[in-house]
Amino acid sequence: MPDGAGDGDPGQCSDDQDNGRPGPATTTAPAPPPTPAPASTTTTGPASGPGPDGGQHVYNNFYGPQYHGRAHFGIGAGAGKGGHTRATGLLEADEIDALLRSYVRPGCFDDAAQELTRTGVVVLSGSRGTGKRSAAVALLREVVGPSADYVVLSPDIGLDQLAERSFDSGVGYVVLDRTAGGDAPGRSTDFDWRRVRDQVRRHRAHLVITTVHGLDGPPPEAVRHLPWQPPALEKVVRARLVQGRVPQETLARAMEGIPARCPVAVAAEAADRIAAGDDPGQVWKEHTGSAPRAVLDWFGVEGERTLHEIAEVTTLAFAPGVGRRDFESLQENLEQHLEPVYFTPEPSLAAEAGTAVPGPDAQGTEPREARPAPSHRRARPADRRRSLARNALVTTEMQLYGSTTREVMVFADPELRRWVLQELWRGYPTEYWDAVRDWLATVIDAGPGPDLQLSIASGLALLGHVAFDEVMECYLSPWARGEGGESGHDTALYVLWYMCLEEAPAAAALTLARTWAQSADPRLRSTALGAFGGQLGISFPTDAVRWLWVLLQRSLHTEYAAREAMDAWARLFLVLADCRQDAGIVLEALAYRIGREQRTRSAAYSPIGVLVLGACLRVLTVREPLSGRSAIARYTADRPGEAALAAQLWAAVICHRPLRREALTALLGAARALPAVTSDPTSAAERLGRALVDALPPVELPLFTSEFSRLAAARQARPTDPDCVAILLGALNRAKDSHPQ
Repeated sequence: MPDGAGDGDPGQCSDDQDNGRPGPATTTAPAPPPTPAPASTTTTGPASGPGPDGGQHVYNNFYGPQYHGRAHFGIGAGAGKGGHTRATGLLEADEIDALLRSYVRPGCFDDAAQELTRTGVVVLSGSRGTGKRSAAVALLREVVGPSADYVVLSPDIGLDQLAERSFDSGVGYVVLDRTAGGDAPGRSTDFDWRRVRDQVRRHRAHLVITTVHGLDGPPPEAVRHLPWQPPALEKVVRARLVQGRVPQETLARAMEGIPARCPVAVAAEAADRIAAGDDPGQVWKEHTGSAPRAVLDWFGVEGERTLHEIAEVTTLAFAPGVGRRDFESLQENLEQHLEPVYFTPEPSLAAEAGTAVPGPDAQGTEPREARPAPSHRRARPADRRRSLARNALVTTEMQLYGSTTREVMVFADPELRRWVLQELWRGYPTEYWDAVRDWLATVIDAGPGPDLQLSIASGLALLGHVAFDEVMECYLSPWARGEGGESGHDTALYVLWYMCLEEAPAAAALTLARTWAQSADPRLRSTALGAFGGQLGISFPTDAVRWLWVLLQRSLHTEYAAREAMDAWARLFLVLADCRQDAGIVLEALAYRIGREQRTRSAAYSPIGVLVLGACLRVLTVREPLSGRSAIARYTADRPGEAALAAQLWAAVICHRPLRREALTALLGAARALPAVTSDPTSAAERLGRALVDALPPVELPLFTSEFSRLAAARQARPTDPDCVAILLGALNRAKDSHPQ
């Protein structure tokens, strides 16, 4: 049974689809944004949905690591991986090997393994970067065995859902960084944990939960919560370097350079880079776990930084990769908002304006008064370019732009952006951040281009690492409610999607989108639909299907909300199929709902059933953004086993007379697209035809075949070789002739 099996209550929805329909972690080449993007910037592919005016609303979806302003997002940082895909589901063998290849057991490992063996459930609590993810998988391998399947469940899953879901016998389950957001109101009790433990035991499974949150009250007796202690950094680094067979000289340099208080996860990543051939000194410089020396020196200079200097680094933190003119315009705009905070005039500007400037006179004794500026003389504009040239954190680079190049402003090192934002947050008052909020609001209200909009979103996602409440309360929630217009709405989505590209903030993004989906505000629910139809749905497909179902039900009495909810199903299918993830989870959920309607309704579909049929039609008609071809055609051609599932949806929509014509048109387009999407279109068309014969009621087959033949004849297209429409019709006619009239 797919996720979302319950009627309306997400807590009743099963997570069984997490048991694995894993897709390969590859990505596609997405479409460019509405304006040309620099070649060094990852371009995103659009997926369309309805806009507030009922027209099409374009979102930019991104499916792998992103580099905006040379700041990296995604798990594949510098490792050459394909980037972050789904965060839940069946763990592949290569993922397990990567986690455990050089695993070092900490002192508390044996205690946790004994507890997992005894009760079947254990909770590991500790701060991020202490190795809890690797420990959870290592514990399952120790207790369940290396040949068992390991399944990652949603971090937003509640104790009630864990206590009511089914587990497969002999399978190990993991909940990483559980948020407790799905729990019932109030503090979890020993009774809640006892229900979870008994359910896991009943199915002879094992469950490891990790969390960064401590207990509010006394620990439960039913399930032990172990404070997790990371292994010694020296052991972690040495194990990875020995595994990588680095020379002894490099090993010695790497061991000597380990910084104090470095998180174990950061140390492991640094060791992998050293094993790959990078210089230990440079690697440890970038992986200290604290701000780089350049940032510390810049912010630690004697005396307060000037308004211009603060505006420079702030502008670059939120708008890297823009040209000089645009950068200076943004900086000037920010300075106007910051002036009430930095009310002391700049010395150079004060002198130009004729105000008193303290300093010695010609003899070096008494302070002098600046000469009054002549009334006919205008104050010289601030020389921002010279000031930028003196800023050690800022530089320029040349980016390809079509057949030419353009000069853009960037940080001197890709890692500086994250640390600059952290230092700004820790060192500057609320008044400063109020000014930044107002500045970004004016930029968003002006309708920025897609590159600037994505840069702002990535900057807010980075700020969320140290100030998530600030990002949520001052930016995401207001923009999600429509306060920033269409640009603000889209930027809020992009922030959530960027958060999903890194492991730690992904759970927070999921929790926030869930709260929007549960909101009574239709604008927040609309934003939740957009979030689950993008990167959030790629990372957490099971949660996306569950909440799209809830939102579809809540849209029942509003025409526009219903259209938007149905379109969200198509967007989720498209992005999952586009990035080669398992879009079948969408088809299965819709097929389950249709089957339930058909079993419980003797005549017409219920109102919610009609909406499900509408969602099916949109999934079957959605087209790829680049080629314009049928997405379902490519999906069924790439995954032959899914043809029967797609045929179930087609049969249901075809048999519903109000949608029949559109369904036939979608089928015709899919058949004609097969020669362009597969090397064996004949088999694909024959397979789809047989699946339709099996899915359609026998009484419908003759009429359907006749109508489809007339539609194909009326809508002639350029001939293809082979003629997949004729092949599909041949399969239908053979079945029709074999059935009694």
